[in-house]
Order: sequence, then structure tokens, then C-alpha cells
Amino acid sequence: MITMKRIFSAIIAGLAFIAFGSVLSGCAEEMVDINDEIALGRCLTPTELSAKIVNGEFIEFSWTKSKGATEFVLELYSDETMSSLVETLVIPAEDLPYTADLEADMTYYARVKGVNGDGAIADSHWAVFDRPLQTYAIKSSLNPELVDRSASSITVKWTSDPEVDHIRVTPALNADEEYTRFDVGADAVAAAQVEVTGLKPSVNYTLAVHFKSAQRGTVSAWTRPSIDGATEVATSEALIQAIADKAAVIKVAYSETPYILGSVVLGGSVAIYGDATAQGAQPVIQGGLKIGADVKSIHLEAVTFDGAGLADYPHNLTFDAAAAVENITVVNCKLNNYLRGVLYENSKAPTVGSIKYDGVEVNNVGGDGGDCFDFRGKAVVNSIEFINSTLNTGARTWFRIDANTTLESIKLTHCTFNNLCFANNGNNNGIFNIRALNAAGAAPAFELTHNVFLNMNDANKRCCLIAKNSTSAFPSVISDNFFYNCYDRFFIPQKDGSSLSGDDLTKAAEEGRALILVNGSAELTADPCVDSVRDKLNVTSAEVIEANAGDPRWYAVYVEIPEDLTQEVTPTGKVWNLTDGQTFKKVADKDMVRDGIRFYVKNTPINFTKEGFEFTSEAAIGADGIPSDGAIGIKVNEPGSIIISVAEATGHSNITVSLDGKVSASVPAGAEYQKVTFANISGEQMIYIYGCHPATMTFLQWTSDIQVLDKVLATPVVKINKTTVNERAEDEITLTWDPIDYAASYNVTVDGKKKNVAETTYSFSTANYAVEEAGGDFAIQVTAVPAEDDYIRVESQPAELSFHVNDVPDEPGIKIVRYDLTFPEGGNAEEMYVCENNAGFYVHTTGGWVIDKNSQKFAVVGSTEYDQYSTRLKGSKTSDSKTMTITVPNDGVLYIAARSANSSATDRTMALMQNGAEILAPTVIKDEDKFTAGDVSAFPYTVVNVKAGEIQVVLNNGINFYGIRYDATEGSAAEKVDKVWDFSAPEWVDAMTGSGIAANTNDSNWNLEVNGLKVVSGGGSIKWNKSGETYYWQPGGKSDGTTRYFEFTTDVAGTVTVYSSNTGGSEDLSRMVTVKVGDADPESLPGGTPSGDAPTKNDFSVSAGTVKIYPTGNGLRFYKIEFHSL
Repeated sequence: MITMKRIFSAIIAGLAFIAFGSVLSGCAEEMVDINDEIALGRCLTPTELSAKIVNGEFIEFSWTKSKGATEFVLELYSDETMSSLVETLVIPAEDLPYTADLEADMTYYARVKGVNGDGAIADSHWAVFDRPLQTYAIKSSLNPELVDRSASSITVKWTSDPEVDHIRVTPALNADEEYTRFDVGADAVAAAQVEVTGLKPSVNYTLAVHFKSAQRGTVSAWTRPSIDGATEVATSEALIQAIADKAAVIKVAYSETPYILGSVVLGGSVAIYGDATAQGAQPVIQGGLKIGADVKSIHLEAVTFDGAGLADYPHNLTFDAAAAVENITVVNCKLNNYLRGVLYENSKAPTVGSIKYDGVEVNNVGGDGGDCFDFRGKAVVNSIEFINSTLNTGARTWFRIDANTTLESIKLTHCTFNNLCFANNGNNNGIFNIRALNAAGAAPAFELTHNVFLNMNDANKRCCLIAKNSTSAFPSVISDNFFYNCYDRFFIPQKDGSSLSGDDLTKAAEEGRALILVNGSAELTADPCVDSVRDKLNVTSAEVIEANAGDPRWYAVYVEIPEDLTQEVTPTGKVWNLTDGQTFKKVADKDMVRDGIRFYVKNTPINFTKEGFEFTSEAAIGADGIPSDGAIGIKVNEPGSIIISVAEATGHSNITVSLDGKVSASVPAGAEYQKVTFANISGEQMIYIYGCHPATMTFLQWTSDIQVLDKVLATPVVKINKTTVNERAEDEITLTWDPIDYAASYNVTVDGKKKNVAETTYSFSTANYAVEEAGGDFAIQVTAVPAEDDYIRVESQPAELSFHVNDVPDEPGIKIVRYDLTFPEGGNAEEMYVCENNAGFYVHTTGGWVIDKNSQKFAVVGSTEYDQYSTRLKGSKTSDSKTMTITVPNDGVLYIAARSANSSATDRTMALMQNGAEILAPTVIKDEDKFTAGDVSAFPYTVVNVKAGEIQVVLNNGINFYGIRYDATEGSAAEKVDKVWDFSAPEWVDAMTGSGIAANTNDSNWNLEVNGLKVVSGGGSIKWNKSGETYYWQPGGKSDGTTRYFEFTTDVAGTVTVYSSNTGGSEDLSRMVTVKVGDADPESLPGGTPSGDAPTKNDFSVSAGTVKIYPTGNGLRFYKIEFHSL
């Protein structure tokens, strides 16, 4: 088979002592005379013939020991017609099975017959092996290495040896393609190096060095992509700018340090290529990409993306708008350390043609707060494909495709899955939770073939192959999948296996295995890899290789890289992340150095757990006090302190800290941030840390701080420049204090509002303080705060002061009341931000707005006073799913602190709508409008007069908001309005019965008004009726707001409450109560509960204006309508 040619060429040398290859069956040369056999006139013909290659030129033969035969004659020929006999072997029956040592690089044809050694009966008929047997040479590896790569060639070198004649070249990620022979000339053999040409760009090739059939080592490498017209970048700033400029192709230079991208929105289609080194090291980009509305295609190649475990960009790719994306392709990339995963879509409803991940590694995904490949909203996706990829360690649910999504097909083939979905909570639905249907309403095509699943074995996990949801799709094509170290619950499909135990669990697992272990799939009893638990995924299983299963990158022979035990001096201030699964993988079971820590391990391993470093047993300590096993060491060269924490435990689970073998401290279990000081270090010395019993270290830091002081910082002594001010006066209070040792910043709290400052002074305006006639006192507190990486000290006790505000009598006329709204750090998704001193003034956002720290100054144009803001609300283009609404309780003036999200953009506009009218035409918001206010440069406020009620903010692109000031005209505040229109009340009963229209009679001419509420037919039928003593209005069908409606007008914002039911005794929630104000979009809520039940109560928030209430979907009964102002 072509596939076998490819596989054997790539991996045969690494499996020199593993029996594998095609097992060959045999058949008799001619039909045997049954009577002769029974009469034993001749030996019985051998049956059940098999032959398999054990190792190169060694072939193991076996067959049944036929009756009458004491020995067997095996003949080997060099031709299929069996005319050229090469060798004859006589094999005693007791020596079966028999291994023959044959010549390498030969094709043999074999037959065997049974012989009676005593000659008592005749020889049997010949039994012929029905397939040829091919032997090959075994030679030592020449340890080939990658030298260089281009878009069309790969250069390799090897240990000099005359026995090299060709390179076998195979696309490593194409399991069905035969290798190509590339001959090595005499000059290249002498140089022990050759450039293999004629290759395709962006392909992963396996190059196997050969002498005849003997494979002498392999190299796997990607050819470089073919890139034309790329924008080349070499700094984080240049990368960010290239994306902002919508560069179509970006080439990212290799760098030893990561590119810090953050979270950016793609404004158009883009291809990002990493310029990897000759050896394949890729540039690292730390951050995430948001897919904007104008993106048609995304191509990512040869880049390592790193999420750094940060919530700022929990997924590598996120949909930011309802884009129509033709394709998303990720090739030869690594996606590491994302808090949640690789791709996320929730509410944007994009359409996507194809999503393809090819040759990708995903490592160390967080397992909380979200899922890894996650479609939740109303997206339409044609195809999802993961091929030749490795998904390793972490995540909650791996593939979550909810029922809201439309999906035509999903394909997972030639992938390796290791240690996934270990989050132990109810949101973990295993590897595949595919609930989407296709456009025809059927389950999507779901192909799961040639994959390897490893180490899904923790009984506390909820990991399963197929989700527990009864609607989750099961693969429509499933074959050639292999499973190792997967616990029973993993095989339970479409059930919550975590709730089962005992016989129920066993039975369910058996049923699951019967569905999954089909069509060549198997459960393995031995690790098919070198050591999959420790992420050494190179395949050693002949069964897996023969089936061509798993990520082909792991077919390469594993080469143990000698540990480099060189250890550098640790700089002070170093804090180790002891739970970093990429740096500290699984276990230290040998001497090694990781992140500057020397591990001393011979027989006592140190486990890397979710808590930290687990010292598994007592360390081995020499006579000089220096450990040799079960310990770690840190090299230092200046005075400092070790800060260490140890997990809670029973017994004597303490950890010892020593300097050059002399014990300095014993840190007990449960200790947090215990400090061990070394004040007299000079020159390079070693600090050793080890357990005297099993113990887990959860925190480790090396700091230059050697002071032994109170953990609580000293309280600042604060001076205040004035303690009395007049209300609303344009005045300023300044606080000053001396620096506090070991304080990195200071928290200043004025009247309950806290600010963190780095300086030892703080000033604030008193213009916004208003009091009653007796005046008022306002509290001030100042505390010293330690540095973020100071795990020893804590914030000081507060210095407490106050200032007094004198009442100033109001001048005759209208009083202006000022309210300020700023944004609390950490907002997102759908939030309401309320002004602290007026609950009627607030901002409401929907659709994933984010708040972060960013300091800016704003002022009214022409003023010398300014306002300082410390946080911003990051906005983007307004859409149905992304909105901002400002609500004010009465008339006044809005001062909006907003600036363009792009400092160079000159086309960002903001408009304001109220009651369907435009109160602020689209106004350009740009950075170049900054002006000088006093002695600072400030952005201008956008100022607009508003009426009481809701104001819709409309953006054409990204604009950041820092705060909103609202000056209310106190005299304009509307009085509280409360209206109740109960249709069973006497005034309504009199109006109905006195109308001249009988009960239960449809009429198209109603235009009735009672207490400000109109009942209007507008040409559509409405009737009044009653049930017992309960009266109601019943429109004769659905409405669009021009017929069959109720109407009233309000000058203030408030809440409309509607009581309704279905017209009959059944439930019909498609019948909706709809409320519309002016030209604003209507809002609808289900109102069709059974008429015999209590009416449905629905509340609607409305702004000032003309309000209409009407049924949509079909008619309803209306019993009561209320309106209550804010």
C-alpha cells in the first residue's frame, strides 16, 4: 500500500525492536482429497499461515502444527512464479513459530509443507503464502538535523557516512501520499548535507535519510510560506499599527521577546505570517484578535500565540461583529496559555464559510469561565475542520456548538487529544458538545477518524467523548480512533456519566464502548507514546502507526535531549509561577533546570501539581547538608530573602530552607508568605529547599528585602492646606505627606471615593460639594499600600482627616444640581452604571463593552478648569446587539467625556437620539481637538441639552467614554405621575356600557378616551366584554401599531405595566404585548397565558412621548394598563 510505504520510511528505524507489518495469510496450492487426509495417506496440509517482519531482515513464520507432520519444509523464492529457489529451511514442529534470518532488501515468495520424519506417510500438499515478503536493512541513525528552509526547499545535514544514497520526502501531514525519492549525489554525501528542492510552500515534510531501504534518521520541517507584498513588522507597535492600517498581509519577524498585542479588532481581511528561524522557532504574539464586521478572511501561519492566562483576551479569536467571513485558516501555529480557548462567538451572529486548523498545537488552556472552541449565538457555519493537530492539556468543554448555531459539517481527523476537559463543574460537557443542526434541521455531518485520545482518566473529572446533552450529535463517520488511559465515564455518550457509579457506571461504559470502539478503533492497554503523561507524545505503538492515527508530527523518533544543568544567578524580585504547566510539566523525575531552579532528583520525584511543587518524600541529604535527591536549589549572589508558602496538610509536612547546606528555617504546612532572610550572602551561593515529609510548596519568591519589620506599613502623617470651604465654590484642597518605607502607592479616600496615587500629594476640587443649611463634614482617609509583588507587608492603618463645607444660601432663580458618573473598573457584557448620588441618572450598555484603566483630562471649551478621569468605557460601532442608553430624570445638560479610540482617526462620530428625534447630529470625535485648559492639555466635553427620559447614543466606530456629567435644572423636575387604567373600574364600565356598542361586539370605529388613555380601532375591530365581574378589551387580531391600539402621552420617563391573557383557555406565548414610544423601536413580551388563569403582567420602560400598546402575533385580552414615572 502507498500508505505503508510512507509510514515505514518515516518510522522504521525508531521501532527496530517492535514487531509490526502486515500479517500474511496463506492458502493450499490445490484442493486436498478429503478421504486421503482422513486416511492419513499424507500429512495434513499446514493452515492459518502467517508471516510478519520482526526487524528488518528477520521474518517470523507460523502455521498450524498439522497432524502427521514432525517437521516442515519452508521454501523461499525470489520470483512470484516460484521458479528461482533462494533458500530451503527444514523446521522441527516444536520450533514453531520460527524466525528466519534472511537477506536485507529482498522480496521473497514462500511455501511450506508438512513432512513425516519417519517416512510413514507422504508429505502434505504445499501451502502457499499469498503475499510477497519484503525485508529491509537496519543501519544506525546518522542523526540528521535541519539546516535551513525556504518556500521550496529544505536543507538537512547528517553525521558523515558514505552509506547514504537518497532522501525519502513525504508531506508529513498527508497520510495518503506516497514518498518521493530525492537522490543524494557524491558531493552531497561527502559534505554530509543536501538541499532537497522542488517542494511546495507551507507544507510540513518528513525527510528520511536512506541507504537503499535502510532508514538512517528523519527530520520534519515546514517549508516557509510564499509571501508577496507583506507589511514587515519587528516591534509590537509596528504590529499594532499594521493591523490598525488594515494591512492585508503582515510578516512578523522572529524575536526573542514576545510581541505584546493585547486585544485588537481586525478592521479587514488579514494574513499574518511568522518569519520563523531556520530551525522552526516561531515569533510569539501575546494577545487576542477580534473579528470585525469587514473581515472576509483570516489566515494565521507559523506564529505562536500566547494568552498568558489573562482575562483581557481569554480566546485567541473572538467575533466582535456580525461579519460575513469566507474562511478562517490557522496553519502551523501554537496556541498556548489562553484562559478559555481558541475561538469564541456569542451574540454577533456571523456567517462563516470554512474554519480550518491544520498542523496546530493547542496547549495549557484554562478550564473555567468559558469553553475552548465555543459557538453559542446564532452563527451560520458551513464547515469546521481540525486535522493533523494536537490538543493538549486543559479546557472545560473543548468543542461547544450550541443549538442556536447552524452547522453543516465538522471533521476531526489525524489529531492527538491529551489530558483535556478536567474542569470539575457542571459546565464541563466533555470534548464534543455539538448541539447545532444544519440548515435542513438535521444533525451536521460529523467525522471522527484516525485520532488518538490519551489520559482522560481522573475519576473527579467530567470529561467524556460526547456530551451529556441528549441533543448532542454523535459522529456520523467514526473509525480508526485509539484510546489509552481513559476512564469509564469517558465512554458514556449523551449522558451525565458523573452521576453514575457501581454497576450502573460499568453498564453505561460498556454500552458507550460498543458505540465508540468500532471500525478499527481500539482501547489500548499500554501507552502508545514514549510517555504521554509527560507530554512525550512521539508514537511507539505499531498498531497506532499502522492505522496512521493521531497527529503525524509525533511519528518522528523521540530523541531524549540531554539536560542542560547550567544554572544562572537568580535576580532579586523573581516570583516563580509554580503552576505554569508549560514550564513545569507534570513531574521532575531527573536532574534538570527549569526557570532558573535546579531540581535534584534521582529516586524521589517532585510533582508539578495545580497547587505547586509537591515534594513526594524525604530528601536525601549528604554529610555536608547538601541535598542530592528530592530537592531544589536556587543560585544567588547578593543578600535577600526567600518568601515561601506551604499548603495545608496533616502531620509534619514542613519544608526546609538551607544555605550551602546549613539549615536556615523550617516552614510548616499552612504557612503563607513566610520570609527567610539571608543578610550575609557574598558571591555565588546556593539556597536549597526540600521536604522532610511529603509537602507542597505553593509560592516562591526571591526578593532583595532583608528588613525584619512589622508587616503592617506605617500610617502616613497627612497635612491638609484648608479644612473649611464654601459649598459649590471653585476651591481646591491639597493633602501632603512624607514617603512611607516600602510603600509603592497610597490610597486616598474622600467622602467614600477612593483613588490610588503614586505621589505623596493629592489635590481635589470642592466645587461639587453641596450641603444643607447647617453645613456638613466630609471624611478623608490616606493609607500606604505595599508593592504588588510584596507578599509580606500589608496596607497601613488609615490616617483620618475631615473638612467642613459651609452652606451658601441659594441665589434667587433656578438652581443647578450637578451629578457625575464614572465607570467602575471591570464592567463588561450588559451593565447599568448608576450615578452615586442620583439613582435616576444612569447609563445602560449591551454587547460586550469593556472598562479598563486609562487616565485622561476633559474640560468645557473656554474653561480653565478640567476633570481628571482614571477609567474608560471602550465603545465600538452601534448595532442591534451593541448599544448605549443614557437615562436622565428631568431636563438638563449632558457633558459627555468621549474621545476617539484611534488617535489618528478623523471620522469617528457620535450622535444622540431622544424620542425618535436627533438631538445631536453625528459629531466627529477626534484627538486633534485637544485644547489648553488652565495649564493642562484636555479633551473637550460634548455638551447637549436633554429632556427627561432615555437618550440613545449612536456610534459609527470605536469611541471611548471616560465619564458623563449631568447638570439638572432643579425647577424642571417633573412631579411624580401614577396612572392606573383598570377596565373593571366604574369609569371604564360606564364608558363601555354607555357607548351604544353591545358587549362581545367587534367594532372598527372605536376612538374612546378615559383619563388620558385612548382606545383606537383605526379601522381594525375591537370589542369589550366581561368574564364574571372582570371587564376587558379584546382587539380582533394582531396589530402593527396603526390599528387596534391603546395610546397615551407622557412628559416624563417611566414604566408601563400591562395585564393581558390569551383570548381562549390555552396558552399561546406567540401572542405578544407590544409597546412603542414615538418613532422608537417597539418592545414586545409574551402575553398569551390561558384566559382562565391570572393575567400576565409585563413591565416596559418608556421615555417621554406618545406611547402605544397593542397586540402582535394575534389578538389578546387587555384587563389593565398602568404608568408610573421614575
